[in-house]
Amino acid sequence: MRLWRVEETERLVKSELARELAETWARCGDEQCLADTPFEPELVGVGRWWLGPFTIGNRKMGEIPFFSLPPVFTCPGHTPFCLKWCYAIYEIVNWRAHVREAAAYLLSLRDDFPDVAVRYLSRLPHPVVRLHVSGDFYDRRYLEKWAEVARRLPHKTFYTYTKSLRLIRGADIPKNLIIHLSADPFNYAEVAEVWRELRRGFITFVYTPGRDEELQALQHLLENTEATILLFLNHVQHAPRARVDVAQLRRRLRERLGPAASRVVFDPEEFAGGPQCLQCRLCWIYRPATF
Repeated sequence: MRLWRVEETERLVKSELARELAETWARCGDEQCLADTPFEPELVGVGRWWLGPFTIGNRKMGEIPFFSLPPVFTCPGHTPFCLKWCYAIYEIVNWRAHVREAAAYLLSLRDDFPDVAVRYLSRLPHPVVRLHVSGDFYDRRYLEKWAEVARRLPHKTFYTYTKSLRLIRGADIPKNLIIHLSADPFNYAEVAEVWRELRRGFITFVYTPGRDEELQALQHLLENTEATILLFLNHVQHAPRARVDVAQLRRRLRERLGPAASRVVFDPEEFAGGPQCLQCRLCWIYRPATF
């Protein structure tokens, strides 16, 4: 199956534009240097909502800096579920974002990437950083680079969700790099196995309205781990548009899963319209909570 976003990524990572943008980010580290380049501000990352390769917030998260990579192309653990439902494939249609993701990937390949990331993040006052609104850990060395960044910035917390399960097994991950495992109907058994090894963070799961067969995967996760399951809502354009009655869904989960259903937490922004991640904070303090 070929997807236009994957084909576009393969073209962009080979483009002179993405290469020059990545080199500019590596050379610079502050607003003035970036502003003096020939790139437009929204592309190079100058202004209220950017600093170099970091974008500062979106509608769901609020004002949280994030670093993103191209979807699928950098996702070795992607499944058929991702190819059909990933919001980064179908919902992110801004060409500047696509170029920035390709340039970010080229930047991340550099041996000095931790130095570059620390240089930019040291200028941002935000205490929390999100990795991979799109994309994932594509190899062990890249994961180790972010682990190094987290160790060098112990006053900041980094969080992300991953399906790169094989890469994080046995990895030396600092406590301020919080990695939640992402499960779906195709990988849930392996996710349960890996969580039992790591015993850190949530297991996340995307709920698609009207697809109750997904409850089997949730049941397996709850029966085979002690993890809290953070439930997201499938909201891509071609997903079923059935209205989700949260109270009714809770009752259905209790009927199907019993007392273990109390470990299922509904993402408050996606199911209830708020609060944003910045106010919720659940994903980087990962305490039990209900909404």
